[in-house]
Amino acid sequence: MKKFKKLLIAAASLMSVSALAGCGQQGVPDDGYLIKVWGTFNDTYGAIVDKAVAKMKKEHPEYTVKYTKQTGMGYDGLADLAVKGFAAGDYPDAIVAYPDSVADFIFAGKALDMTEYMNDPEIGWTQEDKEDIPQVYLDEGSDYFIEGTYSLPLCKSTEAMYYNRTILIDLDLSGIDDEINDGNPLDDYYLQHLTWDELFNKLCPAIMEYDAKLPEDKKILTPGADYKDTWALVGYDSDDNLFITLAEQYGLPYTSLDEETLMGSVDFAETDASGKFAGVSDGYMELMKTFGNAFKNRYFTTKGVISKNVNYVSTTGGMLFSIGSTGGVFYQYSSSNPFDVGVAPIPQRSFAKESDIKLINQGPSLAFLRRGTGDVAELRAKGAWLFYNIWTSVDINSEWSQASGYTPVRSSVTREQSYLNYASEEGKNPKTLEILYARNATYVANTLDYLFGSPVFYGSSKARQAVAGIMADIFKGCKNMDVNSKEFENLVTETFRKGFNNAI
Repeated sequence: MKKFKKLLIAAASLMSVSALAGCGQQGVPDDGYLIKVWGTFNDTYGAIVDKAVAKMKKEHPEYTVKYTKQTGMGYDGLADLAVKGFAAGDYPDAIVAYPDSVADFIFAGKALDMTEYMNDPEIGWTQEDKEDIPQVYLDEGSDYFIEGTYSLPLCKSTEAMYYNRTILIDLDLSGIDDEINDGNPLDDYYLQHLTWDELFNKLCPAIMEYDAKLPEDKKILTPGADYKDTWALVGYDSDDNLFITLAEQYGLPYTSLDEETLMGSVDFAETDASGKFAGVSDGYMELMKTFGNAFKNRYFTTKGVISKNVNYVSTTGGMLFSIGSTGGVFYQYSSSNPFDVGVAPIPQRSFAKESDIKLINQGPSLAFLRRGTGDVAELRAKGAWLFYNIWTSVDINSEWSQASGYTPVRSSVTREQSYLNYASEEGKNPKTLEILYARNATYVANTLDYLFGSPVFYGSSKARQAVAGIMADIFKGCKNMDVNSKEFENLVTETFRKGFNNAI
């Protein structure tokens, strides 16, 4: 993300962090030592959080951490619950959140800048600590519209394309198209370097033709009855990530932050002098034609179209490629229908140069919120900081990453022996979740140089929601259209109009 001129927010403080590092409980209300943390993690992850809470109590016995799993909601719902509780004081000291939600916390004046704690000589990070956390994750926590660090990495991930190795590896398509993989049977290297053009113009048509020639009991595509009308060769689990990633890959405008006014801008549509929608930004129409055509030919679909996670369709035999979060890798495997799963980057515009590779940086971080005033506020902020460091310590973070598939937030975790064993394929059987975890860990370790983020500002979450709707609505609407027709262009224009109006 570009570095922009930032607006400074001053926060009153009665005591420095260093002074509080040795402060006792005398004269301080009990609630200064109660740290509330909110998340939505399942019981498996929750058990690891409990270990972090116990370790915190052992190392900092003056503090009590209360972790609350807010049930029945995702991260957006969790953030909304906190915002609604600001007025009544019913919100946590630390909350698992995405950047768009952190921007809302900042706008509400509740977000804490953790820079002072990070740099504190007694309880802050050493130079070794700072170098241990990938810079791209630290940058995300400070790339808001004001100066400071308002979130720190916790559950980081990106996207991968998971593919059915059992069917695809050694599949010989040379009799249909001898240009595919230079006439050789399919292999991992080929599948791990697919461009959208190669996927849609070469591989998918050849697989369809190959499958059409097979007898019914030998076919490689076996969509179940509940999705016989919605299956495709490739499924993408996040319509908004698809739009945003394509914009990054093809150099198209999505959103931006004005350097002078610090106001966010929605850029995927052209506007007139009054700021009203005036058309689709250059480049999008041709891109929508490419993907619309792929959808019509059953090469490609998304969760927004089929209304179910694409990994469900993949693991039950109805897709050969499933694009989803590396943090949800376990969803790409089914013990009731086990097959050998490969891991590849999502298709790219080009692999010619390393700078051509674009993978979205995602996964929630931990945001810190100011509670109370004076000594109480400072003590609680300090406690939240100390707990974050416990939660992301090597032993806890290693166990967390192995249980979840999320990328370790400390590079040293990847050198820890139990993690090395977890990430090794040696001695592990194909068609198991164990080997998929290993491949996923190897993949994410090599993605850090390719990650990108989008500008975050108050309201940027609306833009993300809007573009998710754009992709799904175009796919749903174009089923019986010629993508080169005026009718399709009108569909794209009106869908972008609706999306733009919902985004601003």
